[in-house]
Amino acid sequence: MTLVHRVSWFFLIALGICLTGYSLVVYVLIRESLFRQFDEPLASALNGLVAAVEAESDAVKWQPTEHTIEFGGERHVEDVRWVIVDPRGNVVDHSRNLNPAIAKDSALIAFWTERGSKAPGGVAAPPWRVLRKQLAATTPKPDDEMEFDEFSSMTIFVVRHEGRLLANLWRLLAMVTLLPAFLWILAAIIGRWYCRAALAPLGEMSRRAASMTGADFHLRLPVAPRRDELADLAAAFNGLLSQLQQAFEKQQRFTGDAAHQLRTPLTILRGEIDVALRRPREGHEYRDALTKLSNQTNELQQIVETLLYLARATGESTPPAVESLPLDEWLPHYLQRWRGHPRWSDLSLHVPPGTTVWASPPLLNQALDNLVGNAFKYSTTGTPVTISTEDREGSIHLIIDDAGCGIAESERAAVFEPFYRSPQARKAGIEGTGLGLSLVAAIARSMEGEVHCEGRTPHGTRFVLQLRKASPPTPQSRFPKPEAEDAETSEVDKD
Repeated sequence: MTLVHRVSWFFLIALGICLTGYSLVVYVLIRESLFRQFDEPLASALNGLVAAVEAESDAVKWQPTEHTIEFGGERHVEDVRWVIVDPRGNVVDHSRNLNPAIAKDSALIAFWTERGSKAPGGVAAPPWRVLRKQLAATTPKPDDEMEFDEFSSMTIFVVRHEGRLLANLWRLLAMVTLLPAFLWILAAIIGRWYCRAALAPLGEMSRRAASMTGADFHLRLPVAPRRDELADLAAAFNGLLSQLQQAFEKQQRFTGDAAHQLRTPLTILRGEIDVALRRPREGHEYRDALTKLSNQTNELQQIVETLLYLARATGESTPPAVESLPLDEWLPHYLQRWRGHPRWSDLSLHVPPGTTVWASPPLLNQALDNLVGNAFKYSTTGTPVTISTEDREGSIHLIIDDAGCGIAESERAAVFEPFYRSPQARKAGIEGTGLGLSLVAAIARSMEGEVHCEGRTPHGTRFVLQLRKASPPTPQSRFPKPEAEDAETSEVDKD
């Protein structure tokens, strides 16, 4: 069953229940009102006749000459009629619109009295409605002592024709049955049309989605012009498709770039092996060839390990374990690894005491290696490379500044994409794989931080690694201090 059918049937069933309940309530209330209005003249006439009877302990008297009976004189078929009979069934008196001498009226009287005598209180002998009341003396005197207008008991019958009442009831029944049925059918037609029109965009989206294949990320679901939940769903789904398309294209570029980067060292390896095997060589020539092979193998290993980390960082949902890391103690200890670098004297550190972040030391170590290595690579010897920290709005900014060639503003966001290298770096012939900064970005995200690139005046580049601020640890240091340290700031002595 389609969604249109389910929605339509739900509301039609609910509407049917409401209309049925409403019709039943209306029918019952109006029916009771019609019967009450119909019985009021009967009850009034019966009470008037009972009041005209003189009921005593030894006899019941009917003296019409002493009472004026106004009702029962009309000749219309729906008017009230009455008749009084004695215990033997003889007619004592009757309304003026009845004539026992007429066969028809006599038959009606016989029918009423016969039917009425079998029903206590009142019966509905179609098409007549009959009310009766029996009056009897408690200690009747003997019949031979009775006067002509005295009786031991008498029964009063008040009747009225039900033809108009029944006709009104049938009209009422037709109204509460046919009108709701017509409204229900009309609602079914209009409701089905409206549901089909309202859910038509959903059907179109379903057909468009079914026509998509695994590579059709350029296709989009149709968005209805009216702004409703279906339009929001289509827009959200199209947004997801756009993200998937970007991820797919990025993956394709990543795969192509990875293949290209792996092909270069493999080609060099193959060439060196072919040259070495072309003819017998001296021992030092083999050592030179093996040294080149070792260097290319290390480069291959670096590329593969970086690609593996990037793949894991993208796919894993569990973040790495972080700890409260005092940068004023950890950074001086970290910088000692650069002591043997030719540009050790260009490196400086400025970090205020008590600067603490949430970080993973091995990952932060790798990120700083890449950032400091890039700063050395893209700046000339003798220009400063500075590591500093700033406390900004509850986070710690770890800043690496250099005075190199700088990065164009249009390229600053792209440098964090895998295998991206700026045209300036390619033109200068600076070696690199284009994976270092993408690795830094992945590490920053894994520690719930971020990294971005800024320009410096008049030239140079600034990389800002933003990390979560942590409370300072206990005074006892976990890291050995460098041999010489500035008293005011933790600046490494490079002399």
